[in-house]
Amino acid sequence: MPWGGSEELWWRAARLLQEQGHKILVNYKWWPEKARQLVQIEEHGGSVWSRDQPVGFFDARKESLKRLFSNNGSTKSWLEQTQPEMVLVTLGYHPDQIPVADECLKHGIPYAINVQCASNFFFIHSDLLEKYRRWYQGAEKVFFVSAENQHKLETNIAAQLDNAEIVANPFNVDYESNPQWPESDQVYRIACVGRIHFQSKGQDLIVDVMKQAKWRKRKIEITFYGHDQGNQKQLEDLILMHKLQDQLKFGGFKEKVEDIWAENHALLLPSRYEGAPLVVIEAMLCNRVSISTDIGRNRELIDEGETGFIADGAIASLLDETLEKAWEERENWHAMGQIAGQHIRQRYPSDPIQEFADCIKSIVPKSVRQ
Repeated sequence: MPWGGSEELWWRAARLLQEQGHKILVNYKWWPEKARQLVQIEEHGGSVWSRDQPVGFFDARKESLKRLFSNNGSTKSWLEQTQPEMVLVTLGYHPDQIPVADECLKHGIPYAINVQCASNFFFIHSDLLEKYRRWYQGAEKVFFVSAENQHKLETNIAAQLDNAEIVANPFNVDYESNPQWPESDQVYRIACVGRIHFQSKGQDLIVDVMKQAKWRKRKIEITFYGHDQGNQKQLEDLILMHKLQDQLKFGGFKEKVEDIWAENHALLLPSRYEGAPLVVIEAMLCNRVSISTDIGRNRELIDEGETGFIADGAIASLLDETLEKAWEERENWHAMGQIAGQHIRQRYPSDPIQEFADCIKSIVPKSVRQ
């Protein structure tokens, strides 16, 4: 994808830093159509260097010469030409390699790494351990979005990161959101929010749970909100196969998140891995109960039985047990949601962008800042 949720933190911080008078240089993978967020960076005086741009065989030699004099080419060339005061590297997933770190170390440029997601589904090969350790331990800071993700990365590279720091991602609702509690008409409506992607989001587990006879008899509806990322056809066919059309529905993609919570009483998130799922933070800010797996930042934010319910793992039987606990407390969801709204505002910053921008500025050498 040309743009995703993992890009939002660095982009919004970059825009804020531009407004504060700082020069922003972006090294970004080439896509046929440039993301509007990158265009905004350029419109406000920044530059965007497109890397890995494909070229045809006959144009390769001409293109190579062209790249010497344009914002295209190797990261090494980019660093040598732009000479940044510091570099922030954002990773969407922990296995991503970081060759720019070697170039930063070579040129004495301070850099930081922001890891947006780590999982136990991919382990780094032993032959690459020293390389990954050099990259991470050579950084001024390694920013994680949850302590759980930090633990996974440190386990993966078998090294402790004394330069680690937890930061918060920006959310997409008003910090004081309070959408009206939906009328239930005795049907409890639950939203599963996130891209339709079984490997990470685990929507297939919901079908495994709901196909049981006990759930078929209950007045419960689960609506999937989000873009297809490869598994919507399977999800649609599974619902048809088990004749669950009356209980499992699709709500598409909602531009305004509060609209989801004006229609639903609770969040169900059966993810197999996450960084720090914003949908949990947004649901809590909207005074809704969360039913989730124990991934990312969920255990830090949700109080079991008080503001939500947490399954110990992304397994259908564990999700079933957790949903059963939640169902037994369904008449208390409204009150629990109100407490969730109070707790999240005590545990999550109202302005993650300003906080992260300040973190970035602190990495710039003092001699430059002065």
